[in-house]
Amino acid sequence: MPTEDAFFGGGQPIKSAKIRNVVDVFKKRADSLYTIDEKSKIRKSHENPYIKEVYKEYLETPGSKEAHKLLHTHYMPRKKYEI
Repeated sequence: MPTEDAFFGGGQPIKSAKIRNVVDVFKKRADSLYTIDEKSKIRKSHENPYIKEVYKEYLETPGSKEAHKLLHTHYMPRKKYEI
């Protein structure tokens, strides 16, 4: 199993060891995300009419210079969150 540090990224639940010993917070998070996805009418971003409109009006095409500038993430090391 990966180290505990491997699980902590953006959007991950951060709970103390006391809670993690009783509740599988990662499973609860995953279950919640799958439930939300199953109930969603639009499940793929490229099928979302609002996203299509943003590209049509402003970003032109996926992978365009403007789309890349505004939508791509650049990662950098961060200080570890202490619990």
